[in-house]
Amino acid sequence: MTCRTYNVGDRVFHQVFGEGLVVDARARDFFDILEIAFSDGVRKVTSIHPQLRPASDEELAQQGGFSSASGASTGPSGAAGLGKTRARRTARKSLGLLDPASFRFKHSAIPRLDQASLEPFLRGKGPERSDPRSFFLHLDALKIARQRGFERLLALNHTRDVQRLEHQIRACLRVLREMKGRALLADEVGLGKTIEAGLILKEYLLRALVRNILILTPASLVTQWREELRHKFDLPVHTYARGDAWDEHPILIASIDTAKSLRNRRAITAAGFDMLVVDEAHRLRNHLTQAWKFIDSLSLKYLLLLTATPVQNDLRELYNLITLLRPGVLGTHLSFRRKFVARGDKRLPKNTHKLSQLLADVMIRTTRSNTSIRFPRRDVRTITLDLGAQERLFYEEVSDFVRRMATMDERQRGSLPWPLLLVVLQKEIGSSPAAAIGTLKRAAAGRLRGMRTELERLLALGLRVERHVKLEALMEIALQRAKQGDKVLVFSQFRCTVEFLGEALRRCGLRVGLFHGSLTAAHKDAVVNAFRDDLEILISTEAGGEGRNLQFCRTVVNYDLPWNPMRVEQRIGRVHRIGQTRDVHIFNLSARGTLESYVLQVLQEKISMFNLVIGEMDQILGRLDWDENFEARVFRLWAQHSHGRDLEKAFTGLGNEMQVARERYEHVKRYDQEIFEGADGR
Repeated sequence: MTCRTYNVGDRVFHQVFGEGLVVDARARDFFDILEIAFSDGVRKVTSIHPQLRPASDEELAQQGGFSSASGASTGPSGAAGLGKTRARRTARKSLGLLDPASFRFKHSAIPRLDQASLEPFLRGKGPERSDPRSFFLHLDALKIARQRGFERLLALNHTRDVQRLEHQIRACLRVLREMKGRALLADEVGLGKTIEAGLILKEYLLRALVRNILILTPASLVTQWREELRHKFDLPVHTYARGDAWDEHPILIASIDTAKSLRNRRAITAAGFDMLVVDEAHRLRNHLTQAWKFIDSLSLKYLLLLTATPVQNDLRELYNLITLLRPGVLGTHLSFRRKFVARGDKRLPKNTHKLSQLLADVMIRTTRSNTSIRFPRRDVRTITLDLGAQERLFYEEVSDFVRRMATMDERQRGSLPWPLLLVVLQKEIGSSPAAAIGTLKRAAAGRLRGMRTELERLLALGLRVERHVKLEALMEIALQRAKQGDKVLVFSQFRCTVEFLGEALRRCGLRVGLFHGSLTAAHKDAVVNAFRDDLEILISTEAGGEGRNLQFCRTVVNYDLPWNPMRVEQRIGRVHRIGQTRDVHIFNLSARGTLESYVLQVLQEKISMFNLVIGEMDQILGRLDWDENFEARVFRLWAQHSHGRDLEKAFTGLGNEMQVARERYEHVKRYDQEIFEGADGR
């Protein structure tokens, strides 16, 4: 395969657009990206486009033009490296770049300047005489300056399960046209900032304006971002892992804590990313932190910052974020404080109309009141159950074992991986005996000194369990919903529980599908399609809570409850999101006296989690000043308090901390509304 090389100033001929002038040429892998000025405007065309070729003297004469002085040469160099590795070629295909063969244009007569009519203007006197080539370059430069660009979003035709919402399309076009790819996306929680960012990424990739992209998020959101971008935008996102090269993948996602370390900062700077996306960007609000200084030090063409709460405690935080995007737009900090911050109160703005005008050039904030989106109501029901005698005995004995081992001296416990095993075992016993039995079997068969007898005893207790009260409750819900024609999405943390439930529900005559992380991508798609078209029940692990939109279903059953509330939110978000037109029913199955029942009490009674908008839970957790994550805190409280009264007291304290965190979030939300009222500006 050979590819032509074009230079700025070359005359070319396009089968549809006619004669054109190359005004810019940028090398990419496998081809060049050309900006060509045609009579009706400037267009981007690849150097390997089948409808493009150097203009012949005869064609130029027919069009009233003149031949290119330099012509066009052929050779592999114009492709900027056609011999790249197959992996690069595969990555480019995955990016969804436009296939030239897919274009179909209508021919039309295009008026052109006649050189003869311009001859008097091209003739000058003496040494000042104009060069015709320079004249046409100048003429085409004026045409380029008049072009607005990005008249439509190409990315909309290259997405999956993305609803075309007016406020998102408007936001993307503003970022592309007016903000030149450097913007603060500050929509209220639940309005789809991630979708807006995905559309912008895809648009730049389709137009070959970026080569490599880095996405930085909190660690808890890395997986969610990866799945959303892969599923909805078909982007080959790679999650950074220790030892990876930062310049090895076209789209890389990492936690901001990982990226800001000294060693990684240097590697990221050397990688030279074209575009950076930072989610939960309010974490960059302090200009004295390592993270802020790291982002500020990067040389980036495009930068997107995403946050629903740009200001937390001080207007200086807003100034710091805007400075990352466009230094100087708000002046110096001293002048900003003098013009826009009330004397004596660093949180109180003044001259808000002028401030909103300045922010409108770099920030987009859409509120729910500015959209026509209808958010359906949630009907949440917690079904509290009493475990049967055998189940209760099994649960209590395993929990006691976990507590003893968790509080045991490390010398007694040895160097075996007990901490992880204990956490998993406690989660499994809260899910189903079937899940815990598998782990106990593997542990009993291993080389665990002095523990085999105890593990075998617990295993025997599990095998004796015959009645499963949560399964009985699930069957009742499933059969009732099936009669009403409603589909049911059931979530469990463990594949063993999923398979156990699937077998039991099928025996009841229900049409059931299973979804878990071990399935191939094609099998996952097939199961989801079958659930939409025919199946009555889909039983899924957390893999179904990431990146999948299941708005055709409106009933969710949490068979077990993750300790991490973000996981619960992701489950609900599969059906309760933009695009859902019916009220959503959520059933929580809770066994009295279990760890999960204490967690549910905190989430439901203290912060009304199930009434929160998708995305607000992370805002609340971000206001907990802890050295450990939520799951670690929950397990530690459970392990250290064995008696009912002690447990009640410990989890009441946890609930109070969560309640304070929510009140802080609500305060910040009201504060932002006051500052940015009407800040969208357009």
